[in-house]
Amino acid sequence: MAGNRPHGGRERLYAGSKSLFLLLVYRLCGVLAEPIIVDSHVTAVWGKNVTLKCIIDMNETITQISWEKLVGKYTQTVAVHHPHYGVSFQGKYQGRTTFKNYSFMDATIIINNIDFSDAGEYICKAVTFPLGNAQSSTIVTILVEPTVTLTKGLSPLIDGDNETVAAVCTAANGKPAARIHWEGNLGTTESNSISFPNETVTVVSQYKVIPTRFARGRRITCVVQHPALEKEIRYPYMLDIHYEPEVSVTGYDGNWFVGRENVQLKCNADANPSPTEFKWTRLDGQWPDSLLSLNNTLHFTSPLTHNYSGIYVCKVVNALGQRSDQKNIYILDPTTTTPPPTVPEPHSTAGITGLATAFKNVHVPASTLAAVQDDYLGTVIGSAVGGALFMILVVILAAIICYRRKRTFRGDYFTKNYIPPSDMQKESQIDVLQPEDLDPYPDSVKKEVNHPVNNVIGYREYIGDEKPDWNNIDSYNHRYQEQFKRPVDYYEGKAMPVGLKYIREDCFDENEDDLVSHLDGSVISRREWYV
Repeated sequence: MAGNRPHGGRERLYAGSKSLFLLLVYRLCGVLAEPIIVDSHVTAVWGKNVTLKCIIDMNETITQISWEKLVGKYTQTVAVHHPHYGVSFQGKYQGRTTFKNYSFMDATIIINNIDFSDAGEYICKAVTFPLGNAQSSTIVTILVEPTVTLTKGLSPLIDGDNETVAAVCTAANGKPAARIHWEGNLGTTESNSISFPNETVTVVSQYKVIPTRFARGRRITCVVQHPALEKEIRYPYMLDIHYEPEVSVTGYDGNWFVGRENVQLKCNADANPSPTEFKWTRLDGQWPDSLLSLNNTLHFTSPLTHNYSGIYVCKVVNALGQRSDQKNIYILDPTTTTPPPTVPEPHSTAGITGLATAFKNVHVPASTLAAVQDDYLGTVIGSAVGGALFMILVVILAAIICYRRKRTFRGDYFTKNYIPPSDMQKESQIDVLQPEDLDPYPDSVKKEVNHPVNNVIGYREYIGDEKPDWNNIDSYNHRYQEQFKRPVDYYEGKAMPVGLKYIREDCFDENEDDLVSHLDGSVISRREWYV
């Protein structure tokens, strides 16, 4: 018996060691498997709800689940779920905390109306049997959604002023600080921020522009971005530029004639702020009784007469000043039944509301149309007459040139042979042919000589087929005398070489002038001798 006790004690010790080892292994495996599943970090928006997830993935018997908050070195109970005692909430979490599902496998809770004090570390615990406690923690960060406002600048935007604040966009008490930017590309921005002890920040952004009347109605947009916002916030703003009136008078189409009715002048004003007064006057001071001024319109209540001709002025006043415009009205004589052309109504200044832009039929006096037609017809006739005179002048010049060429000496008659300069200096080279000295040439010679002389010594048309022997001039002249039955030509006691002194008289036309002009402008008789 005594020997068996030590042996039994060793068995119990071995069994206890084995159970402790298995428990340690199980606890280690449980930690590695993360039986409590939570979000490591949760962002909550101040004043709104936050959900803290806790999923328990264990096969052991769960005796209790709970949520605790770490405050310094201690913990504060937030919520408890017990199988027998039910659900309970502690401290400031009473009334604003609930379990999402009343299940021991899901310990997720919802905290309403989050405050700054709710930020911190929260622990989800599960008590099991026989393994004990299992837990996981999550950190809650509180964000503060900024309050966004958009206001206009303190000073009004007046046309012509220096750079002025047009609008102010504010993102107040945001945590963290909000980001602000502008859309519009019309000016410049300037931002600053203010921090508070509760870690919130207010951001103020100003949009500055140089005021001009052309920017009136243009849109700019303030865009705010923040982590607490599901999407960015956009605030549009329309620029309001103040300026003096821009005035234009319309209604006169240039065709106001005697007897015309139902006409009027309209004073159009583009002003900001709106005009407070419209005043019509006439420069010559004469104001017909039948004129009626209503707001910005001047009505001519009676048929038109020449008395309505004059310069009409419209003056417009607003809070910033006054401007005026005038129109010179001329009343024409009565028109005829000529169909009037269609002309567009004069357009007003762009941006001015209420201006006439439609096309209308206006009457043009018949006298005006007749004058335009006469001018056009006169232009056509003048052009035709000028063209005809020019053509006649060209024809006359051409005829004169042709006639002068026909009368100009072309060298188509016979000349004397070349005489050396020494002989030419002795006495005159020109002798007048006497009628009794003329001896007609044979017909054969007249047919062969068809062109002017081209050689200074003698012409190139030879008699017959025989070429003259220039070394024996006397023999050649003798043969020439015998062939044509005429004496040898002499000049100053010397025999002329192969020359022809006379031209047959029947070569001339008795009706033609004996004088003929040379190309150099001189005029010489056809019957004279030429060297």
